[in-house]
Amino acid sequence: MKWQGEFQIADWQEQTRESSVVLTGGKRTTAIVNQVYQGDIQGTSELQYSMVYDGEGNARFSGIELIQTELGAQSHILVLSHQGKFSQGVASSEFEVVDSEPKHSIIGAQGQFTSGEGGKAEYYLEKRS
Repeated sequence: MKWQGEFQIADWQEQTRESSVVLTGGKRTTAIVNQVYQGDIQGTSELQYSMVYDGEGNARFSGIELIQTELGAQSHILVLSHQGKFSQGVASSEFEVVDSEPKHSIIGAQGQFTSGEGGKAEYYLEKRS
């Protein structure tokens, strides 16, 4: 099965975290992000990223996202696990649906997104049998 569409960042709150260990010129941050999904998955999400920036403003991040959506005319909460990067103004991530409430066959689907302009990104998910 495949799911695709786009999401729009509705809010991004990022805070620098104090740390005795950082890359030269870099920083550690935590970001809370709210997004609106359209396409095969429609709904809203809240995502928390842990980010490490280098001295050039590029970052690596990991995070957990909770999406409220409907699948098969039933409300679901999907849990996604992200691993991504931000480089030269473009964010991208690979992710996996690690849980769902109630349970759904989408668990185990893997996907990716690449950011565009204006806080929009296209997503793609696929579950192979």
